[in-house]
Amino acid sequence: MKQSSRLLEVAAVAGVLTLSLQAMGAPANASVGVAPGCAAASAYYDTAPASANIAMLRNAVHCLIDTERAAVGLPALTRKSALDAAASAHAGAAASLKWWSPGADSHTNPQTGSTPWSRITGAGYCPNPVSWAYAETTYTGWGTGYGTPRAAVHWWVHVSTYGHRQIVLSPTLTDLGVGVAVGAANPAGASGTGGGTYVVDFGRCQQ
Repeated sequence: MKQSSRLLEVAAVAGVLTLSLQAMGAPANASVGVAPGCAAASAYYDTAPASANIAMLRNAVHCLIDTERAAVGLPALTRKSALDAAASAHAGAAASLKWWSPGADSHTNPQTGSTPWSRITGAGYCPNPVSWAYAETTYTGWGTGYGTPRAAVHWWVHVSTYGHRQIVLSPTLTDLGVGVAVGAANPAGASGTGGGTYVVDFGRCQQ
């Protein structure tokens, strides 16, 4: 299994022109609310990704993250369509290219060179800010119970020593977007069953 995180704080200069792509179906910086129907999503906490359940697994990851935050007195995070788009694109690319071998940088696409910054700003999150912050966590697993939303969030919050917990439980980050893809992003899991790849992009935007 491969997991990683990245957190960056950015002070933006007012008046800088930002060229961005719009997320399909909604304005890029639109709020799409707290993950709807956590009672329904909870049925997917221990389910590996399949083509028909990606939307529910994305909600499941959001609900599990909000549950962890509530346990330590932190508010729920707001889904942003731009962060959803950035995270989903990266999860899909990772599951397809399978470069997350041990020691690899899971945040930088070796084919396109995209990074959390380029993906998040390219998707249109927080244009022309006064200040903003962003972070990214990644996880891939395969085999029974390891490719699920619960496995990903549990690793980030309760197992990892690479800064994931600090990101998920950050008191200053307010937004998130979730990407889920079928299959493992680690080549070692290419033929394994129950594989899943998870990317969560977090943000805070002051405009």
